[in-house]
Amino acid sequence: MASAGFSTLENGAPELLQILYKTVDNEEIDSSVPIYLSDSRRKNNIEAKAEPVEHKGIRLHNWVIGSIKTHITPIDTVHEIGKAAKLTPPEMVFGKNQLILFHEPSGVCYNFLAVEALKGTHFPPPVSDQAQDIVANQQLKVANAKHNINKEEVKELDITYDWTYTTDYKGSLQRLTKAEGLPIMFTKRKEEPKVGPTIERIDYEKLKEREPILWFDDVALYEDELHDHGTSAMYVKVRVMSSGFFVLSRYWMRLDHVVVRLHETRTHHLFGTDHFIREYTRKEEKFDTLFSKGHPKNMSNYTNIDTFQHLLPVREAVFEKVLLQ
Repeated sequence: MASAGFSTLENGAPELLQILYKTVDNEEIDSSVPIYLSDSRRKNNIEAKAEPVEHKGIRLHNWVIGSIKTHITPIDTVHEIGKAAKLTPPEMVFGKNQLILFHEPSGVCYNFLAVEALKGTHFPPPVSDQAQDIVANQQLKVANAKHNINKEEVKELDITYDWTYTTDYKGSLQRLTKAEGLPIMFTKRKEEPKVGPTIERIDYEKLKEREPILWFDDVALYEDELHDHGTSAMYVKVRVMSSGFFVLSRYWMRLDHVVVRLHETRTHHLFGTDHFIREYTRKEEKFDTLFSKGHPKNMSNYTNIDTFQHLLPVREAVFEKVLLQ
């Protein structure tokens, strides 16, 4: 399979799974015992003298969970990503980076890719029956702070594409079949994973239990400083415990003095169950509204989304169950 220089929906999962499976010595051992893959073997002193590599993972309870993290994509490849996503790419794109979760019995594959996240960029934000869009049907504006800090002018940028890189990307789902024998090969199946709305919710009390983390990673997908007027970033984190795994995918954007957005997808699976729960929330607020409530006007107070996300109202929430059958 020829590589495109960046991970796509077609090549990303098969290529990474091929690499991870090469470090599986015996496929018939007890699936409840964690097997560390690729660079995770070196980090867990299984192959302490091995050379560091860009990919790592864990195999547990019939799941292969892994990642690849590498350098910022070179400019020529970024241009190809831009053509694939039909936009001018962000300043920093990690086109080869990927997080993957592969359920062996069902073939359900859930992964996160930069180019697919960028394909989901749009303006205005997504509209649904639950959505209450506050910055819709108009072009976003940039606040240019003047020397007099008490006065600001706001002007529109003459850019036709979604230059804030706002995305509702929740990860990519597909089914793969692993070929018997060697070489290790994966092919996409026509049948898509079954996904539907649910009244079930993630058990956050379960996640609060003190449980050793067997494997963890934090994978960046893209980042941009919005022409020095803020920040826009997409990344995904995962942690694997003996009871299951939890994934947090996060896009957040701050357009200085104008608006702040936070789109999060949380995914939780308990090993041994036939599904996982995926919860997507979209938060957004204008800075004028925050200022009117007495919150600070200096943008230095809004550089870490974790410190003020509680101030943002939920504009949309979607709850789904993905079946592993």
